[in-house]
Amino acid sequence: MNGWQQDVLGPGFEQLTLELPAGSPATLVRHAGGGERWEPSALTGADVLYVHGWSDYFFQRELAEFWTRAGAAFYALDLHNYGRSLRPGQSPGQVSSLTEYDGDIAAALTAMGRRGAGTPVEPATANEPMAANGSGGSSGRPGAEPEDPHPGGPMAWVAEALAALARRRAAPAEPGRRPLVLLGHSTGGLTLSLWAARHPGAADAVVLNSPWLEFQASEVGRAMVAPLIQARSRFRPLAPLPPLDPGFYTRAVSSRFDGEWDYEQKWRPDRGFPVTPGFLNAVFRGQAEVARGLGIEAPVLVMLSDKSYLQPRWSGDALAADVVLNVDTVARRALDLGRDVTLHRVSGAFHDIFLSPSAIRAHAYAGMGRWAEAALDAGAARRWAERAEPATEA
Repeated sequence: MNGWQQDVLGPGFEQLTLELPAGSPATLVRHAGGGERWEPSALTGADVLYVHGWSDYFFQRELAEFWTRAGAAFYALDLHNYGRSLRPGQSPGQVSSLTEYDGDIAAALTAMGRRGAGTPVEPATANEPMAANGSGGSSGRPGAEPEDPHPGGPMAWVAEALAALARRRAAPAEPGRRPLVLLGHSTGGLTLSLWAARHPGAADAVVLNSPWLEFQASEVGRAMVAPLIQARSRFRPLAPLPPLDPGFYTRAVSSRFDGEWDYEQKWRPDRGFPVTPGFLNAVFRGQAEVARGLGIEAPVLVMLSDKSYLQPRWSGDALAADVVLNVDTVARRALDLGRDVTLHRVSGAFHDIFLSPSAIRAHAYAGMGRWAEAALDAGAARRWAERAEPATEA
């Protein structure tokens, strides 16, 4: 690490190169700008770590300013082989397993002054054979009904959930420990979901902005395609697959077309980086893990547009929809993240909700802030756990 330096976003932003054991560096960006702060809340003093999606990098100044005004310390991570971290001769976005980003995240947390990330649970290997349904095992839905883990009825479940949440938040904190909010977009949302599941207790809240939790053609489509992609990833992992991106997303967000955002095209190409079997196999493996159920302990907020536009021809409808994901499929899959999952559908939002038109962004920011404040409010969690206890005694 060579110390913090001025970032390409200009005044108020600094970047730090993170040298990783695997060789390819990552880059941590922090918002060091001033400005008026809102009144103190449960968000005051929290750390926020943002991770971008596929063929992307961090450039959303407004997102950083929102969290800073709320009293949080905002950081964004350009993963290795992306954005600021991309070096000559590297294959953009190439990865054989999403667990390879554990090193990036660990280095970022260390640079943020955080003491540790918990003990990870050993994940499946990248080429472990999949079950016939493409999920690597039963999703828990087909077949026999599972045994009810809460025989005391629905109020017993509520009391148990609230009590567990209160215990986690009331546990003695390490000296100087600050709450950690993970904020991931698209593939970054999938990556952080898997990381949070493998590192229980590390994050206090997880916010997912249009996470790529499931294949656009649903679990059935993934089950059909995944074995073919897995085979190609073994023999030709870097061979480009046929391009699928018609450029609609760029047309919606870029100031060169119908959008309002300026960014580095070399780090965010109009039709994305070439998709390779190695990368897609890594994503499919991650999605299969989600389908089996992650059991994330922290509360999770999943933010999605209310509709998708996945047609091959351009239409004005693409300016009020997610043109990348099947949002209804992702919404259903979100239930497999953990027990404390909140789904927020944002009408007319783009794939990156915080690149949507201003009125839509304002609605999304308000919803995210309201949810995050409640998720980090340890006092409220304890009060409601205590209030729910008598209901189980009746």
